[in-house]
Amino acid sequence: GKVSVPHLLPYSTAKFGAVGFSEGLRAELNGSGVSATTIVPGLMRTGSHLRALFTGKQAAEYAWFAVGASLPLVSMGAERAARRIVDGVLAGKATVVLTPLAQIGMRVHGVAPATTTAFLGLVGRLLPAAPAVNSGTVEGWQARDAMEPRARRIHDFLTRFGRRAAKRFNEVSK
Repeated sequence: GKVSVPHLLPYSTAKFGAVGFSEGLRAELNGSGVSATTIVPGLMRTGSHLRALFTGKQAAEYAWFAVGASLPLVSMGAERAARRIVDGVLAGKATVVLTPLAQIGMRVHGVAPATTTAFLGLVGRLLPAAPAVNSGTVEGWQARDAMEPRARRIHDFLTRFGRRAAKRFNEVSK
């Protein structure tokens, strides 16, 4: 909700609204003894990439998203996130930014928004382009199953932490 990312525009828009609501609520509650804390999570390692819906070039869209939602330096485990959220709320913090990537992105965007937007535009051009024909919508596990076997083996290695999280949080599909 602090920086809009390519290929996730509706999601980013909803998060911007949530951040605005939370920050406004905190301002309106100021002095009342009630507080609001804005949580800016970044990517969470919950295994939800297996149940997320993918359109367009489904396997390619799934591939980049699943890797990002699985790598420890890019995403954060749910238990650690929960601890940070509870600690932040109990401390009365205005904002809790969870992942290092979210911290960096938010700070760089705050200092250089045009540069950040241009960089994200470049990233967007590197992501899979929309196909000429609508290919429908599939869940992540279905997109994974559609990958070439060799690519799937490499991908499974890169997403092993995300798949472990999926089992822990009952996000498995079959």
